[in-house]
Amino acid sequence: MIRNALTIDVEDYFQVSAFDPYISRNDWDSIPCRVERNIDRILSLLEKKGINATFFTLGWIAKRYPSMVRRIVENGHELASHGCDHNRVTELGSNEFYKDIADSKKILEDISGFPVIGYRAPSFSINKQNYWALSLLEEAGYLYSSSIYPVRHDHYGIPDAPALLFIPTQESYSKYPLRQ
Repeated sequence: MIRNALTIDVEDYFQVSAFDPYISRNDWDSIPCRVERNIDRILSLLEKKGINATFFTLGWIAKRYPSMVRRIVENGHELASHGCDHNRVTELGSNEFYKDIADSKKILEDISGFPVIGYRAPSFSINKQNYWALSLLEEAGYLYSSSIYPVRHDHYGIPDAPALLFIPTQESYSKYPLRQ
């Protein structure tokens, strides 16, 4: 039996990678956020339908809206990490990436009071060139990643990746020849 999953990325519109050329990260603090109002609407809709979801949340957002983060977990949803500042893994070295995932995990756990075991890379930016990120996620205490997207896209995706749950090991890399 396949169980459906609902996931939500908790970020604001100006933080998506597509806007990187147009909106400087230095300007983020001066841009009005819509995220809290929108997440509250989503939480209300999910409550009415009795649906739970996983909320992949940026550390940047969590620090600014801690009560929203607490509302997510108080409503029975899973809180997971989306990194601190929506930096693509493809733009980070291993040390920067580890700091990002460790910091975001700590921020989310400190605010929510719950363990954070899941991670989704911004823009699904784990690919065959940076598989090293998966072992760092494990080292940082994450139990799963929702970062590999089995599609062909100009900015992300591994088209030959399995569409269902798999454990990325050296053996699975051989079994599924992942190509860009």
